[in-house]
Amino acid sequence: MFGLSWVGSSSALAVDANQHGNSGQIVSAPIQDPSYAKWSRLAFHEAGKVYTLLDYKYIGKSNVAPGVVQQQFRFWVKKNGAEFPLIVSIRYDPVTEKVFTILMEQENRGTLRIL
Repeated sequence: MFGLSWVGSSSALAVDANQHGNSGQIVSAPIQDPSYAKWSRLAFHEAGKVYTLLDYKYIGKSNVAPGVVQQQFRFWVKKNGAEFPLIVSIRYDPVTEKVFTILMEQENRGTLRIL
């Protein structure tokens, strides 16, 4: 596929260049939000309150305790002229999706993980 990007809406369309019929029509299929889309929007919202957001990467999901799931994102941010990596961790109940904590932590060069 080409031209795919997450746009935050499950009604967006992807176009598959390999599915052109003899009539030259383009076959479209709905794009599904990634499983972390809701948490990504929340991380963007919270980090954007404090920092200028330059870039981000989804780190992953983990079970940190019974009934507690964590979604993590690495942002490249700017504040007071300085640019640095910021880890945003969202912990929540996987059943009710009630948020327990949102932690924003500057990642120091000594602890910088290669992703």
